[in-house]
Amino acid sequence: MLASADTNGALPRVSVIVPTRGRRELLRNCVLSLLAQDYPKDHFDILVVEDGTSEGERIIPEIAASSPVPLGYVRIPHSGLAVARNIGAERSGGEIVAYIDDDALAVPGWLSRLVEALRIDGAGGAGGRVSPDYPDDSLISHVRADGQIVSSGNSSSRAGIHEVAFVPGGNMAFWRRSLTEVRGFDGAYTKRGCWREETDVCVRLRARGYRLFYTAEAEIAHRAARWENPLERINPSRISGMIEDDAYFRAKNFGWAGVGGALRNSFAEAILRWKLSAVNFLLAFVHLTAWIPGAIRGLAKKDRHLGTLGTE
Repeated sequence: MLASADTNGALPRVSVIVPTRGRRELLRNCVLSLLAQDYPKDHFDILVVEDGTSEGERIIPEIAASSPVPLGYVRIPHSGLAVARNIGAERSGGEIVAYIDDDALAVPGWLSRLVEALRIDGAGGAGGRVSPDYPDDSLISHVRADGQIVSSGNSSSRAGIHEVAFVPGGNMAFWRRSLTEVRGFDGAYTKRGCWREETDVCVRLRARGYRLFYTAEAEIAHRAARWENPLERINPSRISGMIEDDAYFRAKNFGWAGVGGALRNSFAEAILRWKLSAVNFLLAFVHLTAWIPGAIRGLAKKDRHLGTLGTE
């Protein structure tokens, strides 16, 4: 295992990679939040990697013209998030490679706190809080022998820096040399799902003896734009991609135990979806009928403009 940088040395240079796909305004806000970081402006740069769309071409040059830090843009054919992450690392030169989702805002101090965690002896990667709207003092981070992820989520507000089994994909950073040692992200994850690719890197880093850390102070505000359209949650292509990626992650890292875990997980998810479908059918019926009594009562009171105070 390669040692981490000298914790007493000068601040390392960081390259912040922003993978994006078709989110112009969200991307703009994300980049502006990065420019507001308190990390020394001559010690970091930003590279936007656009995966198959061209929204960034319309805004990044405009922002770059007055940017206090180097701001670059690369457009690639649609290849998936893992490939976009690798291209970002290859096209940048920082000692540390940090990643943030395009639908996130970096809270002031985000980059400094990630670097602080990475300077702990033996660190290969670090990550931070993704969901500040849902504070949670617990911090559970474990990967079982069948590849099942046991986690309290990415919203832990627990103070301090804690060693974990994996870090969140939308808010993470790695020493370049440790990332290079495991050959970066695996581009074999599907384009339509690209699920578990960040946990895959973490598993491989830990197998090499590197440590991973979580700090709640390295915080982002994450919009989770991927799921804003309710149809995305039932999109067969996306769901099949995520299931395929989960099985791939388990099998490649945990062998037959992982295959068994994938099978058990698929059955459990299938049963859950069957139950949810029954509930969703009922809710659809409720949506179609529950407005009727309200409309009738409203029509009966039309133009009376009266409240209920003092009616009892």
